[in-house]
Amino acid sequence: MHMLSPQPRRAPGETDAPPQLNEEQRRSQISSGHRLIRLVRQKRFHLYSKAEFHTRAVRLPADYWLHHFVPALRAGMNETMAQRVSAAVARARKNAGLYGVAKPGVAEFIAEAFFDNWWFKAKEDNMSRAALRDRVRELIAQGKPIRLHLPILSRKPFSPVKNRGPLPDLAELHTLARCAEAAQVIHALSPTGCQFVILADGFKYNRACRTPDVFVAAYQDGLRYWIEQLAIGDIVKLENYEQWVAAGIPAALAEERTRRYQAHCRELEARYGAHFDADALDESMAALERLDDVGGQLSFTFWSVVGSVYYEELFALAETDSFADRHYGDEVQQLYIAYLSSLHRNLAEYRFQGLHLPMLGYFPPERTRELFRALRRQAWEAAIRYVAISLTDRDLDVVRRIDGDAIKLTIHGKKGEVHFLSATKQDVNMTAQHCCGGVAASAEGAKLTFRYRLERESLGEVPVLIERLPDTAFYREKYGALHALQKLDQPICYASAAELAGNGLMHTLLLRKG
Repeated sequence: MHMLSPQPRRAPGETDAPPQLNEEQRRSQISSGHRLIRLVRQKRFHLYSKAEFHTRAVRLPADYWLHHFVPALRAGMNETMAQRVSAAVARARKNAGLYGVAKPGVAEFIAEAFFDNWWFKAKEDNMSRAALRDRVRELIAQGKPIRLHLPILSRKPFSPVKNRGPLPDLAELHTLARCAEAAQVIHALSPTGCQFVILADGFKYNRACRTPDVFVAAYQDGLRYWIEQLAIGDIVKLENYEQWVAAGIPAALAEERTRRYQAHCRELEARYGAHFDADALDESMAALERLDDVGGQLSFTFWSVVGSVYYEELFALAETDSFADRHYGDEVQQLYIAYLSSLHRNLAEYRFQGLHLPMLGYFPPERTRELFRALRRQAWEAAIRYVAISLTDRDLDVVRRIDGDAIKLTIHGKKGEVHFLSATKQDVNMTAQHCCGGVAASAEGAKLTFRYRLERESLGEVPVLIERLPDTAFYREKYGALHALQKLDQPICYASAAELAGNGLMHTLLLRKG
C-alpha cells in the first residue's frame, strides 16, 4: 500500500470532506537549522560558563514584570491597535479597485488588515485580497466570527545554544502580544468579532523530539499564565493541539490517524533509511535530496531538528539532581557544542581528542565518537517521526476537518495560507520557542529582540533573572510562570547592557516597531 500520497479518508457518518491541501501545503513546515549550525562553528567558545553566567546576571523582582513591564506592554498594544485599524480602512479605500468595488465595506476593511505588514507578509499569489474578502464576507453573512488558526509555540527545546531553560520567556510574551494585536484589529472591524487560536503542537511533535512531557505541559501552562496577565484571553485562545484534535474528530478517524502515522514511519524508514549514514551526514543528506521530494523533506527536517531533539543519552551523563547542571552544565554544554560543530565531519575518519571533563570524567576519543554517532541516529529517527506525523495530519486534513471556516496562518507563508510574522521585523526568521527574548538599547529607547542564547552571550549580554521567591503554594499560584522561571534559574530575558536591566526602567523605554 502506498502511504506517502494517499487521499483523505472520511470516517463513517462524517460530512463532506473539506477542500484538499495543495502539494506545497503538504510539505513539512519547519524552520531551517543551517544558520544555527554555522553559528555554533563560528562561536563555539562563547557560551557563558556557570560561574560567568551567575556573575553577569541581574535579578529583578517578579512584581516588576507584573506591575510595570506587562502594563507598559499592554498600553503599547492598545496604541498600536488604534493606529492599525485606521490604516486598514485607509488602505482599503485606496485599493478599492483591487476588490472590484467603488466603495469598500467591512469585508474589504478586514481583508486589508491581512495585508498590514506590521503583522503579516501576505502575498497575492498565496491568497489574494479578493479571496480573503470573499471568505470574510461569507463568514460575516453566516454570523460567524473570523477565526484565525496559527500552529506555533510548540515547546522550548533543551538546547544550550538556543536557550538556558524550557519555559516561555520575553520572546513568547511578545509573540502573544502580536497575536492579540492582529486579532484586536480584525475584532474592531468585524461585526461578528475575531478569535485568534494558537494551536500549540508541542505534544504532536513530541513524537519526534521527545522533550519530557512535563516540560511541554509546563511550557503551555506558562503561555496561559501570560495570556491571563496580558488580559487577552477573550480574543487569544491557546489550544493543546493533541487534545483539540482528540475532541474534534470521530473515534474512527483518530484510529486511522494512529494507523497512518505508524505506516508512514515504517515506510519512510524502509524507503529512505538505507540512505542515512550517521558517519557521513553531508553525503547521505545530499543523496536523500536527490531521490525525491519526500527525501528532501527528510533532509531539511533532519538539519532543523538536530538542534532541538531531547538527547537523553547526553543529558543523563551528569549524575546530579540539579536541573541546570544536568541540561546546561559546563561539561554538557561543551559536549553539545562539540556535537553540533562536528556535524559536517565524517565520524569514521575524524580524529577526536580526548576530553577531560571534571564532572563527567575522561572522555576518550572513541567514547566521543560513539556518543555523537548515537545522537545523530536519534536525530534521524526524530526526522522520520516528524515528517510522518506532518504527512499524516495533512493527508487527513485534520485541522480543516475540525474547523473548515478558520483562516489558516503560518510562519512560512504557503499557497492558500497567510504568512504571520510572529517576531519583530528585524528578527522575522526567528520564532520565540527557538530563542531567548531580549531587550536592546537603541538611540530612541529599548526594543525587543529575538536571538539564540549563543548570539546573546557572544555579545556579552546580561541574563535577567527573577528574584528568589518562597516555594509555597501561595507564591506558585500568584506568580505562575515567573515562579517557575526563578526556580530553574532561567532568564526571563537578556539585556544588551547591565544598566538597561539593573535600574528597573526597561518598561519606560520600551519601543515596539513591528
